[in-house]
Amino acid sequence: MPALSTNRSTTLPSGLITAAGKQPLVSVIVPTLNRARFLERCVQSILGQTYPRIECLVMDGGSKDGSVDILRRLAEADPRLRFISEPDKGEVDATNRGMDLVTGDLMGIQASDDFYVPDAVEMAVEFLLAHPECIGVGGDAMYVDDQGAELGRGVITYRGVMAKDKIRRILMLRYKSCFVCHGSFFGWRSRLLAHGKLDPAYSVTPDWDYYLRLLGAGERIGCLPRVQYKYTVHTDMGALKYRTKAEAQRTQFHRRYGMKWHHELFRSTVGRFVSYFANPYRTAIILGLKREIGEAVARRFPR
Repeated sequence: MPALSTNRSTTLPSGLITAAGKQPLVSVIVPTLNRARFLERCVQSILGQTYPRIECLVMDGGSKDGSVDILRRLAEADPRLRFISEPDKGEVDATNRGMDLVTGDLMGIQASDDFYVPDAVEMAVEFLLAHPECIGVGGDAMYVDDQGAELGRGVITYRGVMAKDKIRRILMLRYKSCFVCHGSFFGWRSRLLAHGKLDPAYSVTPDWDYYLRLLGAGERIGCLPRVQYKYTVHTDMGALKYRTKAEAQRTQFHRRYGMKWHHELFRSTVGRFVSYFANPYRTAIILGLKREIGEAVARRFPR
């Protein structure tokens, strides 16, 4: 597994000045359960950010795989890390509880099997201080294998500022993936909480529901057109295990925001191609088709 630097900046990035004359504290919530093989890499990527005003809260659901030993060791070395280990009702419940416990001005959520690039927080803070009209900002993700090696493809956050009057357009131009890469998102905590927390009814697509709710309420979300984190592809990932359920929940969102048959036709044809060619990290088209066909066959004829 590639080593992650644990060295962190001891000075604040220049040029970041708030009206109050101080730098915002950034909280990162990490829900986890039995992810010991990835957990240290994730936490170190948070504590090793170039922006040092960070608190990291790991919400562990009672892991039995050595995760707690890892967290205890890391917390002893860096007081910015806190963790709670007790049974919960799943990832959404753990995240929502974490939202009540963190104290940052800004807040982000990271999956314990994924990890940030070193300056992800710094770039998000700079953007949000420069664009106070945005409640939050998202960026891109590169796919890596379980050892952290890049797979040569990735996914992007929708380009441009996202707003209420663009919801249907966004849905039509995003073929499958969420329009905000969830692990890249940072937003103003008090403003986010004014719109509630993640809805457990959407257990596998809480990000879709939450960002659509924000836009529907009139908030704006910005875009950083750069890689902000690495998304780990492995056999136990939720995106693979709950694919069918995720598709059903996305259909509910489409109906909620007025998607008719002709909108769906556009999404599955023109929108699919726009989504593909807008992605600078896209798989070569022949390889992508072969992978999709292989995945479709595997779902149709499971071993």
